[in-house]
Amino acid sequence: MSTIVIDVDDTSSMKLFLDLARKLHFKATVLTDEQKEDWGLLSMIKERDEEPPVPVQSALDILGNVK
Repeated sequence: MSTIVIDVDDTSSMKLFLDLARKLHFKATVLTDEQKEDWGLLSMIKERDEEPPVPVQSALDILGNVK
């Protein structure tokens, strides 16, 4: 399954894309602001998971030098 996100500026453009998707027998859903925010946060979490972890001792050493 693949996903396409289309950001539109007005409701008439949104209706046009929704109608087209449904005529082509694709599932189309309008996301709420909360769903868009959740998607953004999830993307940020996934990006962070791909980074190597910071060693605990290294973090403690840095914190120990803070005055």
